[in-house]
Amino acid sequence: MMKKILLLLLLSGYFIPVWSQYQVSTARTWDKFPPEVQKRGFGLHASQLVQMDDEPALEEVLLFSAHNGHYPYFDLFKNYYVIIDYYTKEVKYTSDIIISTEREIILEDRNNDGKYELYRRYFQDGKFKVDEYGNNLSVTWIYDCIEWIDKKGLTNTQKK
Repeated sequence: MMKKILLLLLLSGYFIPVWSQYQVSTARTWDKFPPEVQKRGFGLHASQLVQMDDEPALEEVLLFSAHNGHYPYFDLFKNYYVIIDYYTKEVKYTSDIIISTEREIILEDRNNDGKYELYRRYFQDGKFKVDEYGNNLSVTWIYDCIEWIDKKGLTNTQKK
């Protein structure tokens, strides 16, 4: 009987700390952005607050994503980006839907003007090829930058 109690104590000493490591994720409230920016079939994947324009208020960059296929060495995602004023919730930019192997927000101030730019990498025209095994991704990549240009607002510059 004493062996069973000792075994139970040892097991509970192991399982209680392991069990307590798992936590429920924080609840997302959907009133953080205007509901009309979310397209059917897409979910909010990431968001980040940065200074993107001449206004003192920050902008929130939202990445909405949907799974677009699984291959042995990569996954494909449909993504689009929305930039909104964090306080007024005014939509400043909504991108077209792009296809990429990545789902990330890359915000950097590469030109050191105090305003961040959004950098993206995606498939040209959403077209790609793979071999019969789903390997060897063949695609033309587009690299672009969404940035604030003087008083003209947000603009998109592309490079292949």
